[in-house]
Amino acid sequence: MKPVSIIVINFNGLADLPACLESLRGQDYPEIELILFDNCSDDGSSGFLKEYSEEQANRGRFAAGSPRLVANTENAGFSPALNQGIRESHGDYVMPLNTDVVLDATFVSELVRSLEEDPRAGSASGKLLRFPAFGRDNPIDSAGHVIFRNRLAENRGEGQPGSSAFNEPAEVFGTCGAAALYRRQMLEDVAVDGEYFDEEFFAFWEDVDIDWRAHTRGWKCLYNPLALGWHRRGGAGYRKSLLVEYHNYKNRLLMLIKNDSPLFYLLNLPGILLTEVLKGGALLVRCPRALLALAEVARLTPLMLAKRRVIQSRRTVPAVELEQWFEPFGYRRWMRRHILNRGEMIIEGERDRR
Repeated sequence: MKPVSIIVINFNGLADLPACLESLRGQDYPEIELILFDNCSDDGSSGFLKEYSEEQANRGRFAAGSPRLVANTENAGFSPALNQGIRESHGDYVMPLNTDVVLDATFVSELVRSLEEDPRAGSASGKLLRFPAFGRDNPIDSAGHVIFRNRLAENRGEGQPGSSAFNEPAEVFGTCGAAALYRRQMLEDVAVDGEYFDEEFFAFWEDVDIDWRAHTRGWKCLYNPLALGWHRRGGAGYRKSLLVEYHNYKNRLLMLIKNDSPLFYLLNLPGILLTEVLKGGALLVRCPRALLALAEVARLTPLMLAKRRVIQSRRTVPAVELEQWFEPFGYRRWMRRHILNRGEMIIEGERDRR
């Protein structure tokens, strides 16, 4: 049986950690290597993780040498810490896990089964439902990723009833990084200069970026509705704030520089421009300092272009084939859902993905 390396990255997640870690102990998959990262928390969760790792090491539930705790001396961000964990792990499969996620007992085994059935499947998504109660009819949080022609992305099925929607397996564009399973072979295949997840992203959109890079190399993402989990969202320590708005805005643009086709970007330019105007206007009203991210995008553009050259030189799937994943964007639906009575606009895809 192939080992799975689960990497839990914590930043001030004390309220969520007990339920999350207890659900890991209850997994029916026997070969789990657990690596715990603390990104310099100040809420007492670093001490909780230390006690937990020592206690569980004596119980022998997880693979030999784990749980292993890595305490960073600063908040390294989600992507850098995740790359640390991947480099230090040994499993054939890698699962990043947010502290605000609780997994059903068969979650890991179901996703492993999906990847075992198709050697070209590089990642797998379960059905994540929303907290607070652990019901199977809770609204869907994510049934994978969907991406649109205006270059926004969202969680597939979000808000629909969990018991009656998205109950069939499917191939999807990608998977929410809050509880995704990745084949290590795929991660190695799409890494750029030793980085699996782009460390300039810090947090947010790094999962969509790797979805896109995986598709350029011909890897699939499979959705398995039997893998159930519950996601509170916003519980990895990053609440809706300037930091969230800043990195959401910045990282989507960096992702486009690295991955997008110039031809299809131009063909979809009217929708893209409309979206940018709406999104920029929303930030101007709600969080104007986030627009300073444009200066950071300009600073990082040469580095992103260098990464782009690597990504595009290794492409095995033509852009015209990949573009079939990009769906029309429902502006009417967006306007109904996201123009609030007080005039605050929240653009789909620019929300807190964690």
